[in-house]
Amino acid sequence: MEVFFLFLLALTVGSLTTLYWIPEPDLGRGYFQLNALIILGLLGLATAVYYLHPFEPFGDRANLGTAGLLGGLAAAFVYYGAIWRESWRVARWPLSLALAGAATAFLVAGYQLVPTFTPLPYRQPLLLASLAGSALLLGWSLDTMLLGHWYLISPKLTFRHLVIFCSVLLGIVVFRHLAVAASLIAAAAVDPLVEPHPWRALVSFGGHGIFFWFRLVWGLVMPLLLALMALHCARQHSNQSATGILYVLVMGSIIGELTALYLTLSTGVPM
Repeated sequence: MEVFFLFLLALTVGSLTTLYWIPEPDLGRGYFQLNALIILGLLGLATAVYYLHPFEPFGDRANLGTAGLLGGLAAAFVYYGAIWRESWRVARWPLSLALAGAATAFLVAGYQLVPTFTPLPYRQPLLLASLAGSALLLGWSLDTMLLGHWYLISPKLTFRHLVIFCSVLLGIVVFRHLAVAASLIAAAAVDPLVEPHPWRALVSFGGHGIFFWFRLVWGLVMPLLLALMALHCARQHSNQSATGILYVLVMGSIIGELTALYLTLSTGVPM
């Protein structure tokens, strides 16, 4: 359940970060309403998991984590109301509050839930990079796919938006590769006599190797290839092809990041 809880918060945070970069009148109320409903659903589900499942994801910082979660949910409701009234300038305030609350809950839970029984140099900055990369990849892959689909509803929408979103998504995928590579380098640098050794716990089939290699292929290699293909299609003004590719990329990202969170919580190595 810890993996699912972190996944919900990561997708929420990542989705919220995408809503600043396109002028709202360009896409209209419908696009932002859809995103607001997705965010409300994710935060509502995360809140239900927190209160109904017997676990303490925020540890000794329960007050801070709970305030972030509930504050983010309340701000998301206000954001939806502002979008409904098309109060674009006002909407940015609850959007920022929802992002701050959800990010606080996500980071507090991440730092409290990830174990430290395996030695790992630079664990804290590596974990921050991993959590940030996971959230951004999930949110931007989903919203770039939704944006590509929106061209079927608004065929006169400029392709500049889709090209920019695909470019940012590609950059995020590259950043995710670098974050994982840094964690692997740190794990491999640990004294080989240390037990449990983080490198062996990850890559050995006696440990979590089958999940590790699955995570690399589905969560890193495939999204990189698909992000390149989607960007090429967007530049060719082929939004239907780009959207189809992005559907697959979203599924790969979801599978990859769920596996990455499982590995992180199981081994203590940010993946």
